[in-house]
Amino acid sequence: MSDLVRTLILCGILSGTQPVTVMGLLLVMAGGVDSRRKGLSYLAGAFLVESGILLFASLVLGGTVSNISVPGRLFLIIRLALGVALVVVGLLMRKPPKKPQPEVPKSLERLQGMGPGKSFLAGMALADYQGPVVGSLAISASTVGTSGRIAAWGLYTLLASGIPLMMFVVVRRSQKAMDKMNNATGWVMQHRRQLVSWFGLILGVLLIGDAIVGLLAN
Repeated sequence: MSDLVRTLILCGILSGTQPVTVMGLLLVMAGGVDSRRKGLSYLAGAFLVESGILLFASLVLGGTVSNISVPGRLFLIIRLALGVALVVVGLLMRKPPKKPQPEVPKSLERLQGMGPGKSFLAGMALADYQGPVVGSLAISASTVGTSGRIAAWGLYTLLASGIPLMMFVVVRRSQKAMDKMNNATGWVMQHRRQLVSWFGLILGVLLIGDAIVGLLAN
């Protein structure tokens, strides 16, 4: 497995399981009223941002930076710093909040009752930007050709958009699945700190390991 493929797999998982993005999808679809159009619009907005950033990097920035140069090493250090930041956030989220938390974060309250158009904009706003940026830095310092970069972009998109799309498909199977989703949304909101904590710890450690491997290889 090449360094670029390994990094973009991690970036795809990072984007596809981003807690804020997933919570946004659940809240947009909650209630079941026009949930199909709103869910697809939200996913389209997130796809446009996440895959658009990486596609631009694949077509324009690929191979513009040597992986053994100072900027190339700086890109790896940025990846390492992001991993450390995620671990720190994960540890902080394990502490109980000082004040009672609302059932739905105030920043996400407006997602309930949105139409398809606003859901699309919400998907763009709540899309994961960390994964595409880290992936773009990796692509700019890669030595693979355009076809290889496009294949890596496709792999990223498969994970970043495929994971939430699978959730959408499962939820849309039946009314019973929709009811379960509404119940699951309440559970996710109630345990959001624990979910963010595990997300930060696991993905942070993986990013740190990926950056260290890259630094040692170069």
